[in-house]
Amino acid sequence: MKKTLQRVLVVLLIILSGNAFAQSPWRLSVSLGPSLSYNTLSSDRPLPSGKFEAPDRFGASFDLSAERSLTPNLSLRMGIRTASLKVGTRTQFIARDSTTGAVNGWGRNDGYTQFSPANLNVGFTYNSKLLWRRLILTAGVDGSYIINRFDGYVREKDDRKIDGHWPGDVYQYELESAHTRNNGLAVTFRTGLDYKLGQYRSLTVQVLYNQGFRDLFHISTKELDLNGVNYQANVVSKGSYLALQMGYKQSLRWKRSGNYMSPYNTPLTGKRSSNRPDFTAGTAMVGVSGIGIPYQTGGTFANVAARGGIFVSERVLLGAVGFGAYSTIVPIEAPLTGWAAGPMVRYHISTTAFSPFVEAAYLMGQESGQTYRRGWQFVALMPGISFRLSRHVKADVGVYMLRPTYPVSENAVISLPQLGLHYSW
Repeated sequence: MKKTLQRVLVVLLIILSGNAFAQSPWRLSVSLGPSLSYNTLSSDRPLPSGKFEAPDRFGASFDLSAERSLTPNLSLRMGIRTASLKVGTRTQFIARDSTTGAVNGWGRNDGYTQFSPANLNVGFTYNSKLLWRRLILTAGVDGSYIINRFDGYVREKDDRKIDGHWPGDVYQYELESAHTRNNGLAVTFRTGLDYKLGQYRSLTVQVLYNQGFRDLFHISTKELDLNGVNYQANVVSKGSYLALQMGYKQSLRWKRSGNYMSPYNTPLTGKRSSNRPDFTAGTAMVGVSGIGIPYQTGGTFANVAARGGIFVSERVLLGAVGFGAYSTIVPIEAPLTGWAAGPMVRYHISTTAFSPFVEAAYLMGQESGQTYRRGWQFVALMPGISFRLSRHVKADVGVYMLRPTYPVSENAVISLPQLGLHYSW
């Protein structure tokens, strides 16, 4: 009896040790993408609406993490992330003709500082089962210790004067910056999905919101004069931001060669079903995408993009795209309209039901306001994801990023979320 029990224990130890060695609990991931920093504005008295603001500003974010599976659906996550945060102020003025007093434009005075706090984080990730043989949905929460890094000065910029002086209502002020605390605390909420490229690799997409609890940086106004009334205002950043990131995830070891597995160590029984290939050579595609965005201070911006082409090889589409825009955000020249068209190339990473892609185009056209008309030229880039709805119909989600090449004075990148459909045959 004793020998039998010893044999059973030895067998169990062999099985457990074999499974422990065979498991691959560790995964490394890296991701990056745009971020939107959130700032708070306070004053010693109510500020006039639209005259003095603390705008949220876009930057870049980065995330590096390591995960360790605790169960097939729960993982411990630790890592470091950072984002380029801008803290600043903005006033608006109306430009008038110095002789007639007629309105002929508008402008802004800006002052801001930029810093990139490093968040050392630890938390948990909960994941779904493998869906459609490729997708895993994720959600998680982290606690962070923020190490504040900053540049230590405030940048200020005034638009040019007209006829040698500021016409109309101009709001002047000086800025003083201060680092209230060097370090801070934050909590981060995450959600996203992983897309399997193969047995060892995955693409990952995540949306995260980082909420800080301590003031990391503040800007104070000095002698802020709005229509003859003095104000004392403060703009504060706690390191809070919203980010959309795409990246790559790699498992360090997998359970068994040849097994089709999720990145979270759940083996699948049976063989994989064959894929229905999409985006193959010789097929054609037409589609449309767009977005409508209401502006918080009034007005709306909308765009639509129509595209079409032929896949000259597997996953590579050559074609053309037309772009139209309409805006009522700027009251002086509203409505603004614009159109552009040009050649386009699009590349899909895979031929499966869920396929990340990137699209590039060069667009030429025209922009028109109430009092002007001028040429328009853009370099356009759109990363996105295509979802199969049926054999011929797919849905697209992406971000259109436009950089003007004419007029060259407007060299900022315009980012537009896009929702769309396309039909292929």
